[in-house]
Formats: sequence, structure tokens, C-alpha cells
Amino acid sequence: MQQSLFPPGGSGHLSLVGLPGSGKTTLGRQLAAHFNRPFLDLDATIEARTGRSVSEIFAAEGEAGFRAVEAAVLREALAHPGPPLVLATGGGTPCFHDNMTLLNRAGPTLWLDVPVEALAARLPAAEVAKRPLMAAAGGAEAWLRETLRARLKFYAQARLRCSAACTLPAVVAQLAGAGFALPPTLPPAS
Repeated sequence: MQQSLFPPGGSGHLSLVGLPGSGKTTLGRQLAAHFNRPFLDLDATIEARTGRSVSEIFAAEGEAGFRAVEAAVLREALAHPGPPLVLATGGGTPCFHDNMTLLNRAGPTLWLDVPVEALAARLPAAEVAKRPLMAAAGGAEAWLRETLRARLKFYAQARLRCSAACTLPAVVAQLAGAGFALPPTLPPAS
């Protein structure tokens, strides 16, 4: 008997992981609309909660300070009492504070494994400048290659992996094949 990828009692939160530029936010919004679930972008939530940009947090508190804030906001998001979320994580989220284990326990995780060359082409200079670690490395492609090597062991723990065209239809089909389903509909009110 195949072990389910999803927690008992439902499909749980659907979390997207991958390098910056892999499409976690774009695809996450599409999946949330498709599955009629709330969408949460972890970086945007951190910025809303702290009143500071990710860059400002990095500048003031360093990476360790940012990762502590990120872990706390992630735990709060995964524990929320409402319907299951579609969650776009930050690129480094799975790599710190046992976050990947928490994401896998909360529901299916999907690694958007986009080739580095494609990612570098997607990231304009203004976007690179907004990403503290990438800007410090002096360029997108070199940073992405080095970062993928460091993060691969965490991303590879995702329950599912999209390494081809990560379009909405392809990902929905992959999720369905893995047993992810729409939440049961409520009976009509009498």
C-alpha cells in the first residue's frame, strides 16, 4: 500500500519551494484560485508583519535574524485555523530551522526545479538588486548555481518535483496523480 503524501484528514497546506524566480508566487496564486484556497506569500507576509522589507531586515539583523523571523511567521501560517493554504515560500525557507520537515508535515510540498539559466534570464537587474544575497554575490547566474548546490538537499525533500513546464495544468495533473484533491464540498443547506 502506497503511503499518502498528505496528512491524515485532508490534503493540508500546499507549499511551493524553489530558487528565486522559479514561479512560486505566480503559480501559487494560480493554484490557490484553482483549488479555491487562500494564498500566502511568505516574504510578503513577513514584510506586512514587520513593516520592513526583506532587504531592510537583512541589513538590520543579518541573515540569522531574518531566518528567525521567517521561521516564526511560517509556523504561524501553518498553524492558522482556517482552510488549507497554498503557500509560496522564500527561496531559503526550507533550509533553516527544520522548516522543510514542518512543510512536509503540513501537506504536500512541490519543488519548482527550473534550470538556472532560465531563472537568471527571468530576473531583471532591479529584481537582483532587491534580493540581498544575490546582489552581494555580484550576479544572478553565479549566485543561483552556488545556491542550488547548497539548497539541493533541502529542495530534494519535497514530496513532489516539477522539472518540466511548471504550468497550472501540468502541476494540477501532477497533484491529482499524487492524490491531492479539492476539499470535499459541503452538503446543500436545507
